[in-house]
Amino acid sequence: MIYETDIYSIEYDQKSEPIVKTINDALSQNFQRVMDFWGIKKLGSTVQIRIFSDLEEWKSFFKSLSQGTYQEYVTGCAIGSNIYVLDYAEYKKLQSHRNDSIEDFKKIIVHEFVHICHLQLCNLENTAFFMSEGLATYLAGQGYNQNIKIDYPREVLFSNEIFSRTNDLYSLSQKIVRKLEEKVPHEKLIEYALDSKKLYDDWDSLALSN
Repeated sequence: MIYETDIYSIEYDQKSEPIVKTINDALSQNFQRVMDFWGIKKLGSTVQIRIFSDLEEWKSFFKSLSQGTYQEYVTGCAIGSNIYVLDYAEYKKLQSHRNDSIEDFKKIIVHEFVHICHLQLCNLENTAFFMSEGLATYLAGQGYNQNIKIDYPREVLFSNEIFSRTNDLYSLSQKIVRKLEEKVPHEKLIEYALDSKKLYDDWDSLALSN
């Protein structure tokens, strides 16, 4: 079954039908704000959302994407103009999400929509991982460890080494984005989000470490 709007469509089955309204609410309340942040007037194509109503099917799908080892906390992803998300009923079965509320689930939908907008403007290969995830978690209003320290040299932050150096990369990412927003104009923040080389070159002068 398909639920459609001018901006997005939601593919679901009978089992996942109860969560369609929740996903629609999350997007209808936030998509314009997110698009305005990026300066996007119109998306290039309709965002297609697919709900996985079976946890094992979700795991198999995610593994097929060759995005590395499956991690339990991963319950959504964005590829091109597509969002794939695990149904809330299955999501709540996971140890890492069993205490999450429906509001937490909504934020995952917004998080993935932020990635969709980002992907429309650039190839994410040109974006530092911490900018991509920092902006997604920030714009979705997801919680983070405010006390985390930005104390890695830029050579580590802008390389795959950072993945093994911290166990809370999402908090670190959001902290960096919030610090950048305090220090630079919005247009510069967008520029850094689209081109990691510019951010790398300016990193030391930005003095974000704390």
